[in-house]
Order: sequence, then C-alpha cells, then structure tokens
Amino acid sequence: MENILVSVVITTKNEEKNIENCIKSIIAQTYKNIEIIVVDNNSSDRTKEIALKYTNNVFDMGPERSAQRNYGMIDKSKGEYVMFIDADMILSPIVVATCVNSMDNNTDALWIKEI
Repeated sequence: MENILVSVVITTKNEEKNIENCIKSIIAQTYKNIEIIVVDNNSSDRTKEIALKYTNNVFDMGPERSAQRNYGMIDKSKGEYVMFIDADMILSPIVVATCVNSMDNNTDALWIKEI
C-alpha cells in the first residue's frame, strides 16, 4: 500500500502560529508517499510564507472552507486518497498509514476522531 499517493489538504486563514507544526507532523508520518497541499483564504499574516518553506503546493482560494477543500481535492490533488485537515491539527506519526491500511474496496471515506 506504500505506493498509493495520499494528498493532505490543509485549509488556512491567518494560521502562522499553527501551520508549521501541522506540516511538520505530516512530514513526520511513517507513511511517506504524501503530497501536502495548502489552500489559503487570503491570509494577512505569514501563513503562506511559512507553508512555502515545506511545499510548493500553496494556493489561494476562498471564500469559505468548503470551497478551499473542493479546490484542493478536485483541482490540485494527485492522490488516490485525500485527507482534509485544519492547520491547528497535529497528526500522530501513524495516522496516515493507519488510514491507508484501513481502506478497502468497500470503503468510500474514513472519519478520524479529533482529540
């Protein structure tokens, strides 16, 4: 299953305090075939600047989170699987691997409890 690309779409708006830790938690995943996509809603802080240190996939889209998620998933992601997270989330190192291993032919989506 390691060959399946997972697109992680992070929606942001003025998240300079959170985005770096969020992205670092994605980079630290045990599952490595991941593309990180940041879809920003016109931040007035350093959110995009910080995100660009880790990925070139940083885009502008608004006006609300659902439009950002759709844009990231439909227009920008290349992954067979797409994971949506918020910039204030920190992923445990095995969450992507656990999700990929939980998918099968009868599963259309997974919901992960936020702690």
